[in-house]
Amino acid sequence: MSFGLGTILAVFLIGIIMLLIEIFVTGFGLFGVIGIGAVIASLVMAGATVGQLGLAIGLAVFLTLAIGYWAYRRLQSNQSLLWKGLILTDSTSREKGYSSHQPRELLTNQTGVALTPLRPAGIIEINGERVDAVTEGSFIGAGEEVVVKEVTHGRVIVRIAKTKEESLT
Repeated sequence: MSFGLGTILAVFLIGIIMLLIEIFVTGFGLFGVIGIGAVIASLVMAGATVGQLGLAIGLAVFLTLAIGYWAYRRLQSNQSLLWKGLILTDSTSREKGYSSHQPRELLTNQTGVALTPLRPAGIIEINGERVDAVTEGSFIGAGEEVVVKEVTHGRVIVRIAKTKEESLT
């Protein structure tokens, strides 16, 4: 069976378009299967004899492996690929100014006032700054004086500050 050059190119281009769609569409992989099938079908259609078919498939496999090896070597040497925006190479470290929370370790043993009831979480004020805090487990009412017991991973743990009567006993 003989196919025209236009038909062969159309099937090949449809296969390539399906493979490109597969890159950007999540799911089962139907576009990829259709794309691979169309590319292979165009190779079969282009081959007039078994020798030509083998040559076309061999050339396609060689080019695929060569491009894959080139991309692998570029990634290993930390050089940019053709599409540099597809790969995230930046790191988000504290030294570069990235942080999920402000360092609050200096608040340890400081006293403040509960702005909202802490049951067990709420807001306190220390040195004019509003701080999210958590109690050790007991309820602390709004307006009560609190002391920061511990700061771990940005979590401020407070307790009620000793009153004058407690400190005398």
